[in-house]
Amino acid sequence: MGDVLIRYKVMPEGTDVDLQAISDRFATYVPEHGRVSQSEIVPAFFGLKMLMWAVVLDDKKGGGEELEEKLNSTEGVQSVEVVEMGLL
Repeated sequence: MGDVLIRYKVMPEGTDVDLQAISDRFATYVPEHGRVSQSEIVPAFFGLKMLMWAVVLDDKKGGGEELEEKLNSTEGVQSVEVVEMGLL
């Protein structure tokens, strides 16, 4: 197989959530066979910002499901949605 890119849209619980701190925490969840590909804070709506975050994982070693569970259980995160997934 090869490498898989998974791109997430992360919505915070409110406007006072530090999205950079969340991105930094997410980076600690990435397995050894993966790497962060994107971390960008962008406007969402009504003054709320969201985090667009992407990771590249080795398809043979997996780990995407466990990673998504950790992302969803992070304090300050309301929701995590996969917006793109594909082989590189």
